[in-house]
Amino acid sequence: MQNKDTLTLRWVKGYTTQNVLFVDDSTICYPCGNFLIFVDTETKEERVLKCETGSIGAFTANSNSKVVAFAEKRLKPSIYVYNFPELSKTAVLTDGAELEYTLLDFSYMGSCFASFSSIPDFTLTIWNWKTGHNLCSKSMMRMQACVLCFNPMNQLQLCLASCDSLLVWNIECCNEFHLLTQVNVELPAEDETMTFHEDFRISPDCSALAYYGPKMLISAQAGLVGEMAKTFVAQELQKTIVQPVSVCWTPTSDLYVGCKKGELLHVDADLHKAVLLAGPAHQSFIIGVGNVPDWPTSTIRMNIYPILEACSVNTLAFSTKGLFTAGKDGKLYCITSKFHNLEVEECWSAASSIRNITFSSDHTSLLIATEEGLAFLYNPLDEADVSTTLNVYSGDFVSAMFLGTGTQYCVSARKLGIMQVWSLKDGKNISTLALPERISAMACCPSSDHVALATETGHIYYANVVTVETPQLIHQVFLHRMAIQSLKYDPEGQFLVAGCSDGYIFSMNAKPSKLFKVFGYTEIKAEILGVSVALNKLRKNVDCLTLSCQSGEHKCHGGTELTMFQLLGEDTAASTYINNRGMMSDVAIKKMSCHNRLPLTSAVHDSEDNLYGFCSQTRSIHKYKIIKDVNNKAFNLILQVKVQAHQLGHGFLHLSQDQEYLASAARDGFIQIRDANSMEINFETQCHSYHSGGVRSVDFSLDRQTVLTTGIHDGTLICFSSKFDTENTLRTKAAIEFSVSTFSLLSQTSKTENKVLDLIEQKHQLDGKEDTHLPISKSSTYSMASVISHGSMSESQRLNDERSTTSLEETWLEIKNKEAIKKDNFHHADVKAHLREGIKKLRQTIHLMMLENERVPPNERLNQHEFNLDLKEQKKLHVEGEEKVAKVRESIEMTNLANQYLREVIKRECWDQMEVKGRMLEAFDSGIAVTNYSKRERSKKDLDLLKQITRQRTIEQIDMKARKDIVETPPKKEEKEEEEAEEDDSKEDENLAVKGSLTYLYGLVNPYLYRQLDLHTKDQKINQIILLQDMIHNIKTDFNKEFDATYKQKEVEISRVNDRNVRIREIIMQLDMDEAVWVPTMSNNEKPERDLEVFESEISAERYLTEEQKAKLEEEFNAEQLRILLAKADNWRERALMDMMGGVLEAKKSDILKMEIAEPLFMVMPDYEWNEEQIRQAKEYTIKDQALSEEKDKYRKGCKAQVMQDTKMMVDQFRETYDDLVAEDRLLERGFRKEFFDVNAAMVDQLYKIYKRRPKMQTKRAQVATANPFGYWSESASEGHVNLLSSMEELNTTRFKPEHLDQAVWERLCEIRNMKIESEHQVKLKAVTLAEMQTFLQKRIEEDEHCNQMITNYTQDISSLCEIKSQFQMNLMVQLVLKQGQVEVTSDDFISEYNNSILLHKAVVEDLNNTIQLLGEKKVVIMVECKDFKKGIVQLEWEYRKMLMQMDDLHNKIRDILKFTITRQAQMYLREDNYEARVTDHIMVMERSVDGQETFHDRVLLQKRDSIKKLQKQISQLKRDLKTMDQLLKEQHISVSERLHIQEMTATIKPEEEARARFKELMQHRKLVELTKAQVEDINTLRIELEKQRMRTFPVLSDREQQT
Repeated sequence: MQNKDTLTLRWVKGYTTQNVLFVDDSTICYPCGNFLIFVDTETKEERVLKCETGSIGAFTANSNSKVVAFAEKRLKPSIYVYNFPELSKTAVLTDGAELEYTLLDFSYMGSCFASFSSIPDFTLTIWNWKTGHNLCSKSMMRMQACVLCFNPMNQLQLCLASCDSLLVWNIECCNEFHLLTQVNVELPAEDETMTFHEDFRISPDCSALAYYGPKMLISAQAGLVGEMAKTFVAQELQKTIVQPVSVCWTPTSDLYVGCKKGELLHVDADLHKAVLLAGPAHQSFIIGVGNVPDWPTSTIRMNIYPILEACSVNTLAFSTKGLFTAGKDGKLYCITSKFHNLEVEECWSAASSIRNITFSSDHTSLLIATEEGLAFLYNPLDEADVSTTLNVYSGDFVSAMFLGTGTQYCVSARKLGIMQVWSLKDGKNISTLALPERISAMACCPSSDHVALATETGHIYYANVVTVETPQLIHQVFLHRMAIQSLKYDPEGQFLVAGCSDGYIFSMNAKPSKLFKVFGYTEIKAEILGVSVALNKLRKNVDCLTLSCQSGEHKCHGGTELTMFQLLGEDTAASTYINNRGMMSDVAIKKMSCHNRLPLTSAVHDSEDNLYGFCSQTRSIHKYKIIKDVNNKAFNLILQVKVQAHQLGHGFLHLSQDQEYLASAARDGFIQIRDANSMEINFETQCHSYHSGGVRSVDFSLDRQTVLTTGIHDGTLICFSSKFDTENTLRTKAAIEFSVSTFSLLSQTSKTENKVLDLIEQKHQLDGKEDTHLPISKSSTYSMASVISHGSMSESQRLNDERSTTSLEETWLEIKNKEAIKKDNFHHADVKAHLREGIKKLRQTIHLMMLENERVPPNERLNQHEFNLDLKEQKKLHVEGEEKVAKVRESIEMTNLANQYLREVIKRECWDQMEVKGRMLEAFDSGIAVTNYSKRERSKKDLDLLKQITRQRTIEQIDMKARKDIVETPPKKEEKEEEEAEEDDSKEDENLAVKGSLTYLYGLVNPYLYRQLDLHTKDQKINQIILLQDMIHNIKTDFNKEFDATYKQKEVEISRVNDRNVRIREIIMQLDMDEAVWVPTMSNNEKPERDLEVFESEISAERYLTEEQKAKLEEEFNAEQLRILLAKADNWRERALMDMMGGVLEAKKSDILKMEIAEPLFMVMPDYEWNEEQIRQAKEYTIKDQALSEEKDKYRKGCKAQVMQDTKMMVDQFRETYDDLVAEDRLLERGFRKEFFDVNAAMVDQLYKIYKRRPKMQTKRAQVATANPFGYWSESASEGHVNLLSSMEELNTTRFKPEHLDQAVWERLCEIRNMKIESEHQVKLKAVTLAEMQTFLQKRIEEDEHCNQMITNYTQDISSLCEIKSQFQMNLMVQLVLKQGQVEVTSDDFISEYNNSILLHKAVVEDLNNTIQLLGEKKVVIMVECKDFKKGIVQLEWEYRKMLMQMDDLHNKIRDILKFTITRQAQMYLREDNYEARVTDHIMVMERSVDGQETFHDRVLLQKRDSIKKLQKQISQLKRDLKTMDQLLKEQHISVSERLHIQEMTATIKPEEEARARFKELMQHRKLVELTKAQVEDINTLRIELEKQRMRTFPVLSDREQQT
């Protein structure tokens, strides 16, 4: 039977975790869960767009083009582009990411669109969003980008920023080829300086050394090589750079960058240099920019007031008024620059953290979105003009329920402590109430308009919602110090049941007239997962059902313990039911328990003893019948129906109030509403996404016409309108009767109780002070400011405040315990006093006896233990203790033995028999972990059964296809159409077979599956189950293959890191540094086999070893040492493979860039310490490294040359296309007069002038508004062409037609002119494209020349460094400079007697020394000149010998050349400067000619085939004509013969003269006919010759006609 139940979306409410953006000048949009919400800022009307595939990820919008784009959250996501306001799909962008997109952005104008994907590809992709084509992409590994923004003035330029980098990307076009080029902007340090100075890699103190050699790099001093040497920076030079968080472009293409700690940067468009304009910790400072190259030699003085706080520039927006900034401080600033000074003005305060700000397309409104769910429109020209556009608040929902009877309003609660009232008609937010604590549960009373809100601290707050515009808190109860997880009202609103996390269940009176009295509590002694309440009208009681899990069970898997008890109205509060401590009697409330075999995550029951449970393990819903025991202590469950429910587990159930419909929801985001009796699904829809946790709550209205749902982590509230099948009249009538009766009953009770609620509220208002039932504060103090302050408070601070306030209060349970203790103490006071007095006297007596014992002699003194009152009892206790110890020891041993047996069983069943062992793969530092699928080996029986079913399905499909061919005879189709039809049928079969499944995402679909609607027999269902199991097995196998490959890759990376760590440890040891080296390891989850073994490191106690074990360990140690020695031996096979092939048997050309030759370890030592073998190895390493570098350079140059050659070829081909198009355009103009050969010359001249006429078009400039700094845009070529065509329509009217011109000729002229205009437009487009391609090619050529120049410069620098090095190595003279007075002298020839000495003045000695020094210097100079002169002589001799050898070589070459025979090819080689280019051009010409000949040959073949077909058709037609002619001939023969016969019978003999005259006439007629034919042929020949002569002189004649 066809199901006619429907569920339609009414409205969606919630807030986003992303930015709120303009989609046009008066509409804002933002994502919320699976929906995009569009809000009209003027009328406040909302529109909703649902994502077809689930949750929405990254999102962006463009108010200029009125488009919106969002990415879905799934494997290999797509990007959907919709236009506004039609909300029609414009494009789908696919294959841009593997897991998710993080950033999206439209270009300001144009068709460019950018996206950035995160793990694992980190790719920036540029799209054409109008066509959906991928233009280009660039991978940036491990870049966590946070900002992506196009330049409004240039759609081919964008900015991409991360926490440590700022990149400006330029998109270069070459026809359909696009290229991304990167410009890296160097970020300054936080201390207002650039990160590194120009020579940051050179040691800063090298100038202080007495060293005259070359400058040494720090990396060279540290002994680093390779890429690490290029990027190495000393620790003392490292500085913390700013972290960009927001970017804003200016009309001059400059950039403003906001940073995390409040810094504001300015990036110049030409120099791409970042200048720090303002910082958070400076009120006035000066930044010198002299260190910046090519920057004006001036300083910029900044006067900042007020101080920019931290993170106050995390969002930026530019306008003509200035730069608007905002951040977490909730303030909007406007920064303007006047005379090189920055002035900051505080424009407005939102009182909460601002998430983003953005301007509308006309820049008349500034949208301000906060973190708390508020959005405002700010007018920059009028600061007082601020309006609230959005007021929904943020945060995850706890629940949403209908207020009272559920006809007009509903209530929702958020975890942060916010309660909101919504209108069911249009979703308008009526009012908001804030609590000082986090909400954990909510319930709406059906008998009165009040709401109960439970908190995580154990409070229950009651809110009066009689007046929905102003809800007020009227009462609170502090039940328990644990969080309240469940809160339920019974259907008639008599009881309120609250379940705590530690197993306490409280029962309260739900009526305000009873002041919400607490009846009592009962204890489950387990963690409560859910509470269900049902009203039994026959027994006039309320049945409560709780689902709980024991301490050994995991909460996420569900609970197996079910408890049921009854509440009997006012009798529940009687003393026979409740004791002094407030605990209800188990016998009185008929408390029963049950243990279910399967764990349930949710359980509900009805008044007819039916229980519905959701099992996450089987993902199914079970319907049980409750069977109670006679003694009312336990109950059993009998399974009646079991149905499959959701794809993901951890679901919950909700039963409608009439107990006819059951709603189920789970983590997959779907809700299913089914018949509670038959358990058949009425309808199913996806309202939330499994990425955000799925569905949290579902609620029915009383009439079942409205359904409310909330999500777990998407912050979305959805309202559906439900329409159930009305053909079942009996059921519909019963539902209407139940709704009317319940509504009338609840309405009567509600009127009475609502009056009481108003009285309670009025009492609090009249008192004007705190009430005993409301000890927190006045309810009126909960305003919107408290919401904002509560939301902006940090989580830890808020929790500490809550604990400090709740610790001072006493709970209801503690008060009851104190009262019970007081009563017990009062009742047993006399007995306690008597016992205390007896014990006191006994203590005094024993104390006197012990004092007396101390005074007696030692031999008479008693021991201390003899004062014990009962020695036998003491000994008895000792014996009992030893017996217990022995029993415990024995039980422990037995337990260990049982555990060992259990371990072996588990290992055999869950490990040894597994074909694929379960394991986990963890990321190195991100915390991401992935598990594989553990699988058992399939038995032979299962494989045979699968083969049998596959064979059977093959036969069935062939049979079905044959039946279709017999029964249905479709019209004949071509082969391509038949193939496409077969593919469509197969795709349709696959879609119908796996509809509702995610299998198609993995590309594994079993072709033998039945369609879901074709499963009728039991055998078909069994076969389908087996085929689905096989498909699941294949999916798991495919996933395990990818898992194993990634696992092996991680092992390889770990080994590579360990190899690098060896070198790192050596460097650390040489530097005498005490730093730990990170060593990557595999965890136990990644190697689960470790759990089956006990390692020595896990045993803390010392192990006892016997002699045999010691000997065995010694043998193992010796064997291990021998194995290590053998491993160190020379393995010639591996060494040969490594030396000759690089370790692989086959290498790819692209792998050469990844190849590296390991440097020998001894090369870290000085070369003078090397031995001969090491010197030989160093030479080999140098030769191999140089050869590898040459190969890499050769490969790079080849790649660049290939790209350059392809680009040149592309440009040449496009130039040829352009030339052909220009030639065709010229032919159109030249052939104009041919088209009007039937018109006279004068009219043709007039038509030609009309043909050349064009409408006067002025270049339009699209100006959006004067306030928009980016508003001036010239119209594009396509828009100009459209405008031209629209103007040409007016010229094509008959108003401009010349007089006496035929209408057909005028229409022909208009058509030819339109063709000419279209041709000119195509020529212009091609010209623009050709110019872009030439510019692109020129840039590539300039880059190539620049690279070649850099290579030349580097080569010269290396040569000069080598020469300097050789000079330092060859110059062995070392000059030592000594100070005066410290000259060393020898002590052997020291004169001791001065008899023959002469005393001279010091000045004479100094003069002599100066003279000697001067002469010595001259001598040194002369010696140096002599040495240099000798060097010159030797150098000249070498040059002379070199020239002689060159002369001999040249003579030999001359002789060889004279003997050579110079061919034409050799002459061409000698004559041409670039012979290779000439050969390449010749080859290209030949290839083009060959291609042209092939094309012409194919064209001729096609023509010949067409002519053959035509001839065959003619032949067949002639054959048919011949047949008809034969028949006619036969008939003519018959008629002729008859006529001859008649003529013979009737004819008379004519005279002979008449016969001769008749013969002469016939002969003359024949001659005239032949003469006519000859003249016709002559005329045709002359006409052809005349046409040829006219074509030869046609240009001259046309020019003369134009001149005339």
